Amino acid sequence: MALSDGAPNRSSFAQLLGLLSILAGGLVVTGGIVLAILLVFADPLQSGEMDIGEMTFLQAAAMGVLGVCLGLVLIAEGIRKQRGIPSAPFRLRRSGWLWVAFALLLVAGTVASLLDTPPLLMALFHAPTLLLLPALVLTLVGWGLRGRDVSWSDVSGGLLAGALLGTGTALVIEIALALSLALGLSALGLLPEWLQQMPQAFMSGEPSFPTDTEDLLEQLPPSLMLIALVFIGGLVPLVEEVTKTLGVGLAGFWIRPSPARAFLLGVASGAGFALAENMLNGIFVGPAWGPGVLGRLMATVMHCATGGLMGWGWGQWWAGRWPWRLPLAFVGAVTLHSLWNSCAAGMVLLGLTMLPRADDVVWMGVAGLLMLALLALLALLACGVTIALLWASHRLGQPPPAR
Repeated sequence: MALSDGAPNRSSFAQLLGLLSILAGGLVVTGGIVLAILLVFADPLQSGEMDIGEMTFLQAAAMGVLGVCLGLVLIAEGIRKQRGIPSAPFRLRRSGWLWVAFALLLVAGTVASLLDTPPLLMALFHAPTLLLLPALVLTLVGWGLRGRDVSWSDVSGGLLAGALLGTGTALVIEIALALSLALGLSALGLLPEWLQQMPQAFMSGEPSFPTDTEDLLEQLPPSLMLIALVFIGGLVPLVEEVTKTLGVGLAGFWIRPSPARAFLLGVASGAGFALAENMLNGIFVGPAWGPGVLGRLMATVMHCATGGLMGWGWGQWWAGRWPWRLPLAFVGAVTLHSLWNSCAAGMVLLGLTMLPRADDVVWMGVAGLLMLALLALLALLACGVTIALLWASHRLGQPPPAR
């Protein structure tokens, strides 16, 4: 009798969740399209002119595609819940076409970027290529897990949690930290005058910061660059590894995921976080487009690996057997993320310091060698986390030993 009474309640609750998911998906789709339009036609630095730069257009297209894709995933999940359709196991049989599509887009987009292609056409390569990056990593994980205790619903839920909850929470915290840091540096007199006047410049639509690269670099003291490196390499990984798998931790109140499921939820959350970050930050033009995409692919692998590590830690925590593994996983994820960000930021800062000192042969040589060393370390990290993802997926996808 209790089962018959409870079943309709569970069915009604699932239908309500499905309806809310459909409505939320519609809002996300609409929000992404509106944000894309605002980025194109309400750029505060254009002072009312309609001269749309390539980077602005690519950013707008990427944000629009991100909103539409996440919204459609929400709508699809809502329809599935309303119809009571069980989620299929996450088992990939024919994923090779994704890699072929990525290779074709990468080659075509690189050629187009070198030929000074108009922004409208370049967006046809840019957004789909960035959209494929998390899917490629998930194909590797899905191949290893072989559908054991994992479903497509886990992938969808993790992607949405990482892209919406994880990215949104991280952005709010990081902006608050950056503003607090800027206020503190301003009070100490460590900020250049043009940086202190930037808020007023954006409000007035008349940028006051130096437009020449060399003038800009001359007004950035080394101490400020060091603080930026500490912020990007220290604080940002700490915040993002807390928020990226926040949805996985909250889901533990309702489910007790198996190790394989907890791992996949974490990887999918990392993939969703990387997807949003790629669309927000992945703006490359000209000859930098191809290398930029490959760099975002390596960053996506890193986010998925640290997300999977944190997901596994959350699974151990909720299982109650080895709760100390969650803080250990957190330390490992933050350390890996910090190494990654420090190397990437170090390369950018070294490259910036080389611009105004092109005549200094000694410094150019030293900085070039340091950049190569950091690039080699990034490549080693990327290879290491890829191998770790494949190994963990294969290990967790094995059936339990017969007793």
